[in-house]
Amino acid sequence: MTATEICLIQWDTYNKRMQKVIDTISEQNFNAPIVTNGNSPSWLLGHLVDTDDKLLELFGISNRLFPELEKIYHHERGSNQTGHLSKGELATKWAAISAALNKAFKSWSESDWLSRHTAVTEEDFKKEPQRNKLNVMLSRVSHKASHLGQIAMQGK
Repeated sequence: MTATEICLIQWDTYNKRMQKVIDTISEQNFNAPIVTNGNSPSWLLGHLVDTDDKLLELFGISNRLFPELEKIYHHERGSNQTGHLSKGELATKWAAISAALNKAFKSWSESDWLSRHTAVTEEDFKKEPQRNKLNVMLSRVSHKASHLGQIAMQGK
């Protein structure tokens, strides 16, 4: 097993863990802030769906599938708790994005993973080769794990 394969297992593991938590949380708790003036699981999932959608462009796979999510799930903590999509709508969008990402991810060679993403110039990449697709994917796994812990605090 290669290091890249291990990284892909982590990607898949945290997607499955997030799905399990989302499946078990009640609609009432899904929409309620986790802490006073904080984000709700609804916002956090929408934010993660938006973040994963952005990977499609960042990695040069395709255009975003749902660019309208960015306006709903922007990054101002506690100030964006209205206009969210339902749990079912978010789950459907996440499934579509995950399928597109997973298809690309599973087709890439180690060299593809270690190549630059679209937010770094060729010149900068020569100076900082760690600014590659694999490093971004690993940071997104960590990001997802952090929000998973927040959502899990909300309970069922």
